[in-house]
Amino acid sequence: MLRIRPGLVCLLSLGLMLGEARCVAQQASPELAETALTAPLAAEPVLREGDLSGGALTLTTVEELAIGASASLQAIEARVRAARWHCLQVGLRPNPSVGYVAAEVGNEGLAGQQGAFVSQQFVRGGKLTYAQAVASKEARRLEQEFGVERMRLLTDVRTAYYDAYLAQLEVELSERLTELSRRASEASRRLLEAGEGKRTDALLAEIEAQRADASRRSANQLLLASWRRLAPLTGLSATPQPLNADRDALLRETDWATTQTQILATSPELAARLAAIDRARCEVAYQRSVAVPDVSTQFSVQYDDSTNYTVAGVQIGVPLQIWNRNQGAIGRAQAELTAAQRDLEAKEQTLERELAAVYGRFQAARERAEALSKEVLPRAQENLDLAAEGYQAGEINFLDLLTVQRTFFEVNLESLAALRELNTTAQLLRGGLLAGSGATSSEGL
Repeated sequence: MLRIRPGLVCLLSLGLMLGEARCVAQQASPELAETALTAPLAAEPVLREGDLSGGALTLTTVEELAIGASASLQAIEARVRAARWHCLQVGLRPNPSVGYVAAEVGNEGLAGQQGAFVSQQFVRGGKLTYAQAVASKEARRLEQEFGVERMRLLTDVRTAYYDAYLAQLEVELSERLTELSRRASEASRRLLEAGEGKRTDALLAEIEAQRADASRRSANQLLLASWRRLAPLTGLSATPQPLNADRDALLRETDWATTQTQILATSPELAARLAAIDRARCEVAYQRSVAVPDVSTQFSVQYDDSTNYTVAGVQIGVPLQIWNRNQGAIGRAQAELTAAQRDLEAKEQTLERELAAVYGRFQAARERAEALSKEVLPRAQENLDLAAEGYQAGEINFLDLLTVQRTFFEVNLESLAALRELNTTAQLLRGGLLAGSGATSSEGL
């Protein structure tokens, strides 16, 4: 019959308690670091009371709503948190192992050698440090991807917001023209009924009123379409609401040198590629450290029932780096580093080409919009006022008045169209040439 010594039970219990204590100590680190690891990348939008309850929506309010409603930003933020936890995990040391060991059991009817062992793997070459550095750089790269997606979203929101605002102005303009045309039509009809007007003037006024009403309906459809583009970005209803935008902000001048320097210096796309280069460098260092063999150790204590002696055993093992020295992984990491460096250079060249094209369109659209806004529109307004006064004084005929009204309306429409074209390029420049939210790469860990 086998005889199990009480000392053996005590030794096994002690080993199990030590192992459990070590695991608890290792699990404490994530809990202490949880606040930092789960910290959001951007503060939650805080809307003040009254932002949505009444009054016109400002661009700032709409931007906050868009950031809070963006599923793509939330997805990238979750991947960043996952990368931070991964960074913590890969830096943890291997747990020791404890167990029961027996040898020569049943020899000569005795219990043989029975005891416990403790084993531990010692990671050499700085593998854990390098692995943690790789994971940290990957988390940093994802943070930059968050910045890319955030900038794309803001560009889309700003473009859609100003498009809706300009559509709102067109509705207001068309309603004004509709009212003017309606009054002119009624006046010409009264003159005709009184025998003082001409049938052709009355028909012409009626035609202009119908054209103005058609333009008003078209402008309302344009406004509704603009809100249908803005609503999915912000979580707002597609029902048009009043907007309060700075029209002159689109006309602000920016010189080429300042714009080029700012975009290249603050581009989140370039920052993401710089982070990818840092990660690739750390990956090369990590793969080189993998070639350094780890050391496996084991210590055992056993009671020999045949001799009544307590014996100890020690094992130390190191793999021989004969064929596999991780040379393939090292070469791959070096090639990926070169690719990351070339990718940064290619992106810089692409940005400069895109910037030149967008800036050229911006300047052309700005000059046209500025000329219409500051030179043509004031003259059109003055001409309309003079024509109205002249018609009341009998100095100009009805046909001339309608022509002036139509010219005023067409000039305003042309100005709004120029501002729409300017809006697209202006928001691209403001957003670092980034647009199209939801298209950011989702490459994970």
